[in-house]
Amino acid sequence: FLEAQPILYLGCQLPLPTSPVDGMATAIKEEVDGLVAKISDKKDGQAALEGLGAIASKGSVAEPFLVAALGAILEATGDKSKNVKDAAVATAKAIIEMMSPFSVQACMPAFLASLSVKAKPPQKEATLQIIEAIAAKSPRSIGHVLVTLTMPVAELTCDIKKEVKEAATSTMSAICNCTG
Repeated sequence: FLEAQPILYLGCQLPLPTSPVDGMATAIKEEVDGLVAKISDKKDGQAALEGLGAIASKGSVAEPFLVAALGAILEATGDKSKNVKDAAVATAKAIIEMMSPFSVQACMPAFLASLSVKAKPPQKEATLQIIEAIAAKSPRSIGHVLVTLTMPVAELTCDIKKEVKEAATSTMSAICNCTG
């Protein structure tokens, strides 16, 4: 990123304007980054995911950092531990609930990675449920990314796992209803 350049006025260097929101956003970003680093830890994974879910309640100030962390959170939905898996699903749903409809495009890389062939079946199922929830909340936003979502979801309608197949069929119906 580019660093802010000092403001020169009549040959004098003026201090850069700052606001309390800048410090708060920096603190939230550091907190989110620290918790994301702990997700893969067997002891602290569940607590880290619950902490991320609590940060989602801070609203739009935390949104860009949580949307960026969505990929790691969705990856945790494929964890062997049921507690970690449930915490990851709850955190992802909390992020989706507070997220702006304009953030759907930023979530697409995380969604596509979680729907890929390499993803675990529980991860695929959780991601499909998240996409379906977004389709109900923000149908116009899903309509804008429909072309990108259709093929990965359609491929999962023929998945070997029955749960993934059912979730994909339900999600496909939900996203196709977003065509306006």
